[in-house]
Amino acid sequence: MEIYQVTEIPALSKDPTLHSIVNDLIYEAAPLAVHNRNYIVNNVPADLMMEANGTIISSVLSKLFHTAIRHAQNSVILISAKVYGITVLVQVKSKGNISPSLPEDLGHASLKARKTGGIIEMVLCENEQACIAYCFLNVAGAA
Repeated sequence: MEIYQVTEIPALSKDPTLHSIVNDLIYEAAPLAVHNRNYIVNNVPADLMMEANGTIISSVLSKLFHTAIRHAQNSVILISAKVYGITVLVQVKSKGNISPSLPEDLGHASLKARKTGGIIEMVLCENEQACIAYCFLNVAGAA
């Protein structure tokens, strides 16, 4: 698990790891996260390689992250991923105050995910915690 401060600039990596994609997206979302007093943790395994189109996956994740961060206040946002065969499951969990309109605003990210053969689902818990899951095939030519 790696934790980055907002002032740290991630190194540009040439490897197609999901971890590096998430690092880049966290850096892009940092101003919004700071504004909403959110803290983001990248818990994606550093060696999780991407076979799928990283540009499209990054686009879906970017929309997903920005939506989640925009709707969270004073929150810790944990991003993790696991591989199940040829399927990758990315989870964005928020532990803090979540706006009730988050499910409605995930529509655009969900549409993008469906166009790539992926799916986005969300569970909103009673204690104002949310878990958003993005599942996609990690095979060449997918996404």
